[in-house]
Amino acid sequence: MALPPRPFHLLNDIAIRWGVMPIDVVGWAADGLLALSIAVPPTKTVSSRILCDLVEVAAIDVLPLFRPNGARSERVAVRRARAKGETEWEWIGEPADGIVVTAPDVLVTRAEIERFERAHGLHKGSDAQEPQALRRRPPGPGAPPRYDWDTFFVALTRRIFIQGLPSTQAELVREMLDWFQKRNYDSAPDESTVRRKVAMVWRELNRPA
Repeated sequence: MALPPRPFHLLNDIAIRWGVMPIDVVGWAADGLLALSIAVPPTKTVSSRILCDLVEVAAIDVLPLFRPNGARSERVAVRRARAKGETEWEWIGEPADGIVVTAPDVLVTRAEIERFERAHGLHKGSDAQEPQALRRRPPGPGAPPRYDWDTFFVALTRRIFIQGLPSTQAELVREMLDWFQKRNYDSAPDESTVRRKVAMVWRELNRPA
């Protein structure tokens, strides 16, 4: 039995999906083209309203988490949010210092992804072209590769550039296996194959200067 689609995705994953930087996604959200969300437990606003589950956050409030070139913050305190579909922000009353948010806390719902992709000609289910990062490399002489390793290494490079190296190679292998599954390819390579590809980069980046 096929699993249902994921209800939301990390913002960094969406950036890879569209072949852009996370700061670009935040910029589109700031322009009102996309909604960003976080998951919160029951949280009291200054008007005594209770917000919970997935709520929308202002792009400008989480912008420091996604600045490029090492200038990003590890966490920010979000002091306003709003329920899905509403236009007015609710100021957070408790905790008084706001909700602490890190980059992995920022989500984009599946409905928002699909709406944005339809609006900008990126929807996989339409006749429009896919984003540049999602296009398969056209086959050259000989048999075409079974997996899109060119795009794989682009995604791997972007992940390391944006988030740095994880603590272990195994963690990076798991992330890149997950990357294949999120691309909705017909099949994903086995773990040992992905490990060999990641190991080439891992060894080079950890080699003494």
